Amino acid sequence: MNRKILLFIFILALVSMVTTLIYQKTQQADINYYRGYRYFEKGEYNKAIKFYKKSLLINPANQDVLTDLGHCYQWTKKYEEAIDAFQKALLIAPEDNNVKKSLAQTYSWVKEYDKAINLYKEILVTTDDIDIKKQLAEVYVWNTRPSKAKEILETILRDKPQDARAKLLLAKAMHYSGDAEKAAVIYEELLEKEKPEEKDIEKQKEIKGLLGEAYVINKDYGKAIEKYKEILKEDPGSMEARAGLADVFAYSKEFNKAMSLYKEILEQGEDLEIKRKLADVLSWDKKYNEAIELYDEILDEKEDTKTRLQKARVLGWAREYSKSLKEYELVLNTKYNELIELEMRAKRAYWDNRVKSTIRYYEELIEKDPDNIEAMFDLSQAYSYQSMWKEALGEYKRILAVYPGHFRAEEGLQKTRLISKRVLSNTGYKFFEADSPSRDNDIRKHTFFEKLSFPVNNNLKIGTRYDVTIRHFADFNDVIENSGRFGGEYRQNPDWWTEGFYNIFVYDKDIKVMHNFGGSLNYRVFDIGVSSFSYERRRLENNSTVIREGYYADRLKERLDLDVAKRLRIGADYLFSAYSDDNFKNEPGFDILYYFLLEPMKFSLKYRYFFREFDDKVGEYFSPKGFSASQITLNWRHFLNKEEIFFGADDFYYDLKYDITVDSEDIVGHKFSGELNWDINKRLNFNIKGSITNASVDVYKDKNLVVSIKYYF
Repeated sequence: MNRKILLFIFILALVSMVTTLIYQKTQQADINYYRGYRYFEKGEYNKAIKFYKKSLLINPANQDVLTDLGHCYQWTKKYEEAIDAFQKALLIAPEDNNVKKSLAQTYSWVKEYDKAINLYKEILVTTDDIDIKKQLAEVYVWNTRPSKAKEILETILRDKPQDARAKLLLAKAMHYSGDAEKAAVIYEELLEKEKPEEKDIEKQKEIKGLLGEAYVINKDYGKAIEKYKEILKEDPGSMEARAGLADVFAYSKEFNKAMSLYKEILEQGEDLEIKRKLADVLSWDKKYNEAIELYDEILDEKEDTKTRLQKARVLGWAREYSKSLKEYELVLNTKYNELIELEMRAKRAYWDNRVKSTIRYYEELIEKDPDNIEAMFDLSQAYSYQSMWKEALGEYKRILAVYPGHFRAEEGLQKTRLISKRVLSNTGYKFFEADSPSRDNDIRKHTFFEKLSFPVNNNLKIGTRYDVTIRHFADFNDVIENSGRFGGEYRQNPDWWTEGFYNIFVYDKDIKVMHNFGGSLNYRVFDIGVSSFSYERRRLENNSTVIREGYYADRLKERLDLDVAKRLRIGADYLFSAYSDDNFKNEPGFDILYYFLLEPMKFSLKYRYFFREFDDKVGEYFSPKGFSASQITLNWRHFLNKEEIFFGADDFYYDLKYDITVDSEDIVGHKFSGELNWDINKRLNFNIKGSITNASVDVYKDKNLVVSIKYYF
């Protein structure tokens, strides 16, 4: 009996001790929780985190502590830790919509949009909470699914048409779906309707900033500037408004103003994003060296894939191709990325003029990375240079839908529309004079011409030309020559394209009508070059005799051009000509072209060799039995563009060329050529070019001048 009593007393004491211990532990956990909560309420989140962690060491299954801890991590931007805390809280209370909401918010902040969307949808199964619907709509906006957001918001506004938050989100959805004009109307309405006593200054600033962005998208830069200046008048210290204003100046190509504002912001303190923007604008303004230095500064402070990738791209714009590829390799060596490797391959193919590979790589890259603006623009340029107008138009439009401020895409789109949709007029004057007693040349002519080009569709173009030529001969009366030409071209680029023409010449003297015609077929060879085959019936016009007697030559030519590398091109051709007097000519040749410098100051050296042999010597035109010649050409072209050289830019350049030819008879010829080309605007172009040729011992000389004006109607 005594033993039973003792055992009972012992058990009672043990239970009492355990109960006391548990109570003390629970009490300690609660104490830590309440201490943490006091700091939480004061916004001292790091101190709160310490006590919440202590509380959880004692009681790891406390949902309230886990939830508050998650919020502390949210406010201290420790999002992964916040997600972990909310997930643990949700395991304890799986149906708690408040925890689901907090977890969904955190997922959206780390751009795990699908997870956030799924959680919001789970909440909406059990509640019709309008705030949750608005948060879901906002995530759809961030996730570039504005159509989904619009569906939700339009439903809310049918029931609550005055819900300002829903209106603002709807405006954002329109804004980012390319309907910035309607978005601007809503922003303006929200700003006008808010009563002065109800004004939320921060909300006002947000709406004004968004309205400024909408004006930029609508290319209403004046209104955008006005709106940002209004924000700065109310809040001179607003760095966001100052940055927005700088962005507008950058998009409207007022680069100096943009750079000045970015520098002002940086004087207030380091901001890597603003520094990146400054470097970008420097590159847009062709200050490539300064831009590269700034990118290097950023990379010294913090190694960043985005910055190094942009540096690689800018080096490419600066024609520093080998340096650019090294930067791409540095990015890949740091951390392999399939998309960056694909971009590097596409760039290499683009720079080496591997047209089909360029298009294939970029199309694959854009399919995998649809927001890669750099790839989209390069692809649009490749399409444009290949006259693939339908594809180019589509790509430019896609760029502007994603990035409305892309002024190069806007200019490329304008130029592509003009070329593919508008009639081109080319009006001009040409003077040509050639004399050579030994080579039967007696040409002096003044020609006034008008050429019209009509795009039928994206592949087919037809053209007409009318010339009036006044010819002067030493041994014959002056002749007025009227000529009409009709032609067309059909393109299936990048694979092949073909051209054809018919030309008629009518004279005011007793000279019979001449008919010329011809065509060509060109096709890409293994993506390293182009092979061309052409036939042309060409009249002879070196003196009055051949014109009066109607001499002509049927010319068959095969030409192959190979792009060995970006700077090196080789070519070979063979020309066979059958003359109307039963004579014929064989002329094989080859050439090598090398670029020592690339745009904007392009300098090249070309060597050409050819052998020319006639079957018979004929007195009426230059037809020696056979001779060979070597020719060296030096060519300098300097672009004076205000902006980067790209398809769509208004080009302004001068071109200087010198040719020296030495034939097998030791006759040396010198030719000096010059050209000035000015795109006054997208529609209007002015061009003037001329040349002077002289050969040793006065064997041959000529002068040539052409002045033309092109205009797209």
